[in-house]
Amino acid sequence: HYKPLCNINRGLYYKLNINETHKYFTYVGVSNDVHKRLRAHNGEISGGAKYTTGKGPGWQHMCVIHGFPTKIESMQFEWALKHVPPRNAGGPENRIKKLAILLNKDRWTSKAPLAKSMPLVIEWTKPQYRPDDFKLPDYIFETYKQNLI
Repeated sequence: HYKPLCNINRGLYYKLNINETHKYFTYVGVSNDVHKRLRAHNGEISGGAKYTTGKGPGWQHMCVIHGFPTKIESMQFEWALKHVPPRNAGGPENRIKKLAILLNKDRWTSKAPLAKSMPLVIEWTKPQYRPDDFKLPDYIFETYKQNLI
């Protein structure tokens, strides 16, 4: 399903990043300004997470997921994604597999609202980041947007 691009500076977001220099390092986070947060992760401005700034610049978005009604839902989603087993399996391919698993659950956590009540949109930055076998429920929309920085 494809939907027109939303203004990605409005609301709360979930992001998955990849460092092109170190292909297996990924990062998941929540931000209400993904552009500014990415600049911080790359060390252009202060405020990046220790994990990403310690790996140096070169971070870029693989995808941005938005449509969470409140910060609570976005943080529940972030926590749940970080706890999809196996927890020690990192790298971009495993992160995307875990993302698909989580997006297909009825609830992300025991206290989260029903997933189908969330009007989520996934914006992929490059078609190659989205696996061909990436299956989503009908209520989640996907689109592609280059240059989310």
